[in-house]
Amino acid sequence: MPWIQTYTPLAGSLGLSALVAAIPLVVIFVCLALLKMKAHRAALLAVGSALVIAVGVWGMPAKLAALATLQGGAFGLFPVFYIVITTLFLYNITVKGGQFEIIRASLAGVTGDRRLQALLIAFCFGAFIEGAAGFGTPVAIAGATLVGLGFRPLYAAGVCLVANTAPVAFGAIGIPVVALAGVMGYGDDGMMKLSTMVGRQLPFISAMIPFYVILIMVGWKKTIEVMPAIITCGATFAFTQWATATYLGPYLPDITASLVSMVALVLLLRVWHPKENWTFDHEPECAGKEQHHYTTAEVFRAWTPYLALTVMVLLWGIPSIKTALDKSKVMITVEGLHNSIVKKVSKPEDGLKKAEAVRGEIDRQLPLLSSADPKQAALATKLGELKSLEEQLIPVEKRLSGQGAVLPDERLKGFDALAKKKDEIQKLAKELTAVGVAAGSGMPKSAIAASTPVIAKDQLKPLNKALADQLPIRIAAQYNFNFMSAAGTAILIAALLSALLCGLGVGDTVKIAGKTLVDMRLPALTVASVLGLAYIMNAAGMTNCLGLMFTKTGHLFPFIAPFLGWLGVFLTGSDTSSNVLFGGLQKATAEQLGINPILTGAANTSGGVMGKMISPQSLAVACAATGMVGEEGTLFRFTLKHSIFLTVLVGIIVYLQAYVFQWMIP
Repeated sequence: MPWIQTYTPLAGSLGLSALVAAIPLVVIFVCLALLKMKAHRAALLAVGSALVIAVGVWGMPAKLAALATLQGGAFGLFPVFYIVITTLFLYNITVKGGQFEIIRASLAGVTGDRRLQALLIAFCFGAFIEGAAGFGTPVAIAGATLVGLGFRPLYAAGVCLVANTAPVAFGAIGIPVVALAGVMGYGDDGMMKLSTMVGRQLPFISAMIPFYVILIMVGWKKTIEVMPAIITCGATFAFTQWATATYLGPYLPDITASLVSMVALVLLLRVWHPKENWTFDHEPECAGKEQHHYTTAEVFRAWTPYLALTVMVLLWGIPSIKTALDKSKVMITVEGLHNSIVKKVSKPEDGLKKAEAVRGEIDRQLPLLSSADPKQAALATKLGELKSLEEQLIPVEKRLSGQGAVLPDERLKGFDALAKKKDEIQKLAKELTAVGVAAGSGMPKSAIAASTPVIAKDQLKPLNKALADQLPIRIAAQYNFNFMSAAGTAILIAALLSALLCGLGVGDTVKIAGKTLVDMRLPALTVASVLGLAYIMNAAGMTNCLGLMFTKTGHLFPFIAPFLGWLGVFLTGSDTSSNVLFGGLQKATAEQLGINPILTGAANTSGGVMGKMISPQSLAVACAATGMVGEEGTLFRFTLKHSIFLTVLVGIIVYLQAYVFQWMIP
């Protein structure tokens, strides 16, 4: 007999149950923010607390709890961390081959104006590194580069942190959106919708970030002097980010947007330049522009690894190629967990009303079908069989009335029979409605006349809705191992091609791969643990409990949704981890409030990026890269007000999309 989820295990109190359900999140907060604990240790403690609560408070069988956690950990390693490790492998190859130094020097030599250098390096180049590597790399590299050019450390670190908000949602080849789709239970179609939705939120912020960065750096008057460059960067980046996220998916928006804005800015600077080069007060006026001896051919060769990356990811995104590669995928059923958890079980006394509703819909449909047509007659027969199954279930519901939301074998078997018959009816109805599509597609009249009579496209929609309301929902547990079609495989191939382009031998390439694996062993444990935490909280019903609590915010929840993502990134330092922590919560709350979960899930990502600039991990990386070790508090005070302001803007955008511009939701 499957285990039934409950959302109020503590005396039926939602508030008390939600307080207990939030304990694993509190554990992460305390461990990371107060105890300064390593992320992997904090994540493991949070998983441990979630397992204890799931079994001890929610009454979940220990076997189910363990299997749900392991499934989440497996998803964390593949495909989520697989993308991370292959991306960093590619990055390490370019560093070892000396190509990355050429890229850095070529950008630093474009202009001597500090404002334009901030746009080119902190915004454009930083976004490129975020898209290619992520996980703190952009702030470290861009910040160190700006300090090397003569920027004051505080401005170098602060500017890079604020500029890094634009690309974070699609960082490391789109891993935040990939992880979010997995936690929310979406496949490729759902992931594409999330990518599209983020692409209709974040570009509004991305367009203003170049202006915002220069404004906090030099003030209003000096910002206006470089408005052509600001508009060029902001407009090209935002447009390309939107277009890529909408039409190509979550893997390449940062790569394409940063490259387009970088090229656009460099081309602009060939025909336009501010009247005076602006430098800091402590510098001579002529300071700034870095000279390098690299030829155009050497610079182009340095960029080829990332061009290879772009091409490979684009190829892997072509539907025909993806379908061909997907033929090798292995769908692994998690035995003992698959369909062993049930949610949304009605009380038998309510089940009687639902059964009557289904019977009423069947009685309404039968007169609409023609007995003269074999397929419609077959559909009528199936509907009659469905009605008979409902009549067999009614005595069971009467016998169990008053016992609560129970699901003994006899009731479960009745529901399973209804579900099977429902699938048969939907398949047959689909065949009948398909003729209508053919009729409107230019078929010869003789062929249309000879074709099967058509039923209305939505004719059975009320019946399907009544059945969905009656039947309990079994939670599937299947692990999709699609190695060949995974985005990480495309990146791995690009990395191996890059090793050839950079002139690295097999031995060096193997050493780089080994070092990358060793260096990322603890982050791998962190990602697996955080995904395990998300899966156990979802499977136990703890996430839904918290979601029900957040429904108390009612109409304001779309505005609040980005702040959940912001909090998650502040705690974990990762938009990916924030999406994993709160993705299920965003979905559960949205469904309870009648809001599209795609909107609130995307809001978690878009709002989360604004927390990146104040997360302890980001501050530590920025301070280390710019020679400000020990000054994390100073940098936090510098970025906090900008972080809150930008999150409020995202909240307003999401609120308007929820209630005013609903056409923007895919």
